[in-house]
Amino acid sequence: MRTGFITGLMLLVTLLTGCDSMQSLTEAEQVERTIRQEVRRDLRGLNALTDAAQATPYDGFAWRRGERLQVRQRQEQALLLLEQVEVPEIIATAVAQRIPSFSLVRYQQGWLVVFDTYVSPQCQVVYAYAYRGHLADTPLCSKDVFAEQANGRCQSPITEEWQVFKEWFFARSLLEEGNPACVQSASRFFESND
Repeated sequence: MRTGFITGLMLLVTLLTGCDSMQSLTEAEQVERTIRQEVRRDLRGLNALTDAAQATPYDGFAWRRGERLQVRQRQEQALLLLEQVEVPEIIATAVAQRIPSFSLVRYQQGWLVVFDTYVSPQCQVVYAYAYRGHLADTPLCSKDVFAEQANGRCQSPITEEWQVFKEWFFARSLLEEGNPACVQSASRFFESND
C-alpha cells in the first residue's frame, strides 16, 4: 500500500514538473494553427466558395448569415463596394457548405480568405489569411522574417493548393503613443533610415 502511494506521488510530481516546462502558444502560433485547422477541416467548402468567386468578375465578397452580401470591385488600388450587385450563387454556395460567414479577396492569381489580425512582438500589425493559389515571389514565414523586416509578407504551405499568408506593416500609431516595444523595434528597423 505504501509503495503504491509513493509511486502515485512520484507520478504526480513528474506530471507537474512536465507541465511547468510546457509553453503556451504565442498569438501568432495560435492564429496560424487556427488557419491550418480551419482549412483542413473545411477544405471542400473553401474550395467550393473560392471556385464560385472565381467564376465572377468581382474581386471581393463579405457575408454573414442574415446580412446582405457585400461585393467589391478593384479600381486602381482600391476595392470599391458595389451597391446594386447581386451574386446569389456565392451565398448559395456558402449555405450549401455550411459556411456561416466569410470574407474573400482576389489576390494575384488566387483568393485570400480573411482570418485574423494581431500585433507582433516587433510592433507590426499582421494580417493573417488562408490563400488558395501559389505565391512564387513570397518567402516562407519564420520568426527571422518578422524580426528583419518592418513591413513584409510571407507564406507557409498548408496543402499543395492552400497557404497561410501573412502581410504586416509597422504600427506607427502605437509608436506615436509611446509603446515601449514599438520604440525599441523602431530603433532597430529604422535606425539606418533616419
